[in-house]
Amino acid sequence: MRAVRSALAALVAVLLVTVSAVAAPAAVRTATGGPHGTSIEVAPGVRLRAEVYEPAGRGPHPLVVMPASFFPDPAAHQGPAARRLAAAGYVVVGYRPRGLPGSGGTFGMAGPEDVADTSAVISWALARTPADARRVGLYGTAYGAGIGLLAASEDRRIRAVAALGGWVDLLDGLYGGGTRRRAHPLFHAAARPGAVRPGPEVRRALREYAEHPDPTPAFRSFAAARSPMTHLDRLNAHAPAVLLAHTWSGAVESPNQNGRYFSRLRTAKRLEYRRDDHATEAPAASAERWFDHHLRGGPGGAGTEPPVFLEARGRPPGHSGEQYDDLWATASGTHVPRLEPRTGPDPVIATGPAPGPPADATPAGHRTAAVWWTSPGRRPRRLRGIPALRTRVTPSAAEGTLVATLYDIGPTGTGTLVTHAPYSFSHRTPGTPFDASFDLFATVYDLPAGHRLALVVTGTDPLYVARNPPGATLTLHSAATGLALPVR
Repeated sequence: MRAVRSALAALVAVLLVTVSAVAAPAAVRTATGGPHGTSIEVAPGVRLRAEVYEPAGRGPHPLVVMPASFFPDPAAHQGPAARRLAAAGYVVVGYRPRGLPGSGGTFGMAGPEDVADTSAVISWALARTPADARRVGLYGTAYGAGIGLLAASEDRRIRAVAALGGWVDLLDGLYGGGTRRRAHPLFHAAARPGAVRPGPEVRRALREYAEHPDPTPAFRSFAAARSPMTHLDRLNAHAPAVLLAHTWSGAVESPNQNGRYFSRLRTAKRLEYRRDDHATEAPAASAERWFDHHLRGGPGGAGTEPPVFLEARGRPPGHSGEQYDDLWATASGTHVPRLEPRTGPDPVIATGPAPGPPADATPAGHRTAAVWWTSPGRRPRRLRGIPALRTRVTPSAAEGTLVATLYDIGPTGTGTLVTHAPYSFSHRTPGTPFDASFDLFATVYDLPAGHRLALVVTGTDPLYVARNPPGATLTLHSAATGLALPVR
């Protein structure tokens, strides 16, 4: 635990470095057809760096506002999409949220001031460009996506949102499964020297996160204020059209919580999960079609297709995705495979670091992983949804962490990640078994015929801060271990 605290303290120390950066002054307009660099005053003494793209013609034109993410050059990252939108007839304003290089103020991690800034940028654009107040959209990637969803919950003028790779529940993203993330993308990006200037509230939250394995009441309040899930009822009342685009390998938040948020949306909506990064061309094209339909009344496209689009993991690149009318209707049944223990009927796993992919056993002493296999399938299986794991654990300590990972094992023995999830516990009696049931992260995966699944449980993982004390062990009971797999 002392090592964990030291590592987290070091992370916080980097996060709290204050970098001197001056807000960019208002710039003279560049040549016609290119972006206009400027700065926008959103509060007394706080100016945000911005780039404005105006289409040809007098207007009024639909407006798309783009809060930037943590990319080294947000303007360069936003530029291609902004230019395409401007060429299609949109006024586009991309800006850097407060606390990022080039903008004034301090980093609030999508706090109330950041949300108010988005509304101020909209008002600025409506007053100074040929933008139409009845057709306003928000387009954000990662950090900008979270700000976009939060802003749409507060500002009725926003009629469409494209959120690519954002979060909906900050607490779940940081503490899901009762387990702290070692390097959440928001915190990790903020740790880069010169990336942001944290404000006092963010500094306090980072210290609490480093010091407490469970969220404190103050941290819960901090996270709730920055979670679109908290403000969902208000967003539903405003009824903007919402596009959520994610990648299966995204580390901001689990697909499970994104799915819960999506299922509670009561407005025009679409959810996309792809194999590739959320900043690639495919989700950007979906965002542009989303605005065309909901801000310009264009025919077809993402506004009229089924609301759920999923690309299956395990398929070759370029394979077409699947579309559904309902996220929770992707599975048509449940498969409960027989698990064959590979590391003994009641494997005891050490909770220290496991070097590389876990093997069946260490050469001597306690194993670093407990492993079960299924039999090779005679036919392909299409996994669709949230796998559920149950097991029985006898801990040697009152608290601990286990990480369950599901692999696809081919005939040559090569493993491919299917899904995983962490699970932490506390206040248990050492030496006394207890039953643990938890969900793995949702997945869409095609398991070929002749392949088997491997369930691997370890006591540590580089993504998470484990709660296992030094020298602790976890005994897992095979007779009480099982998987329920949603299949189609």
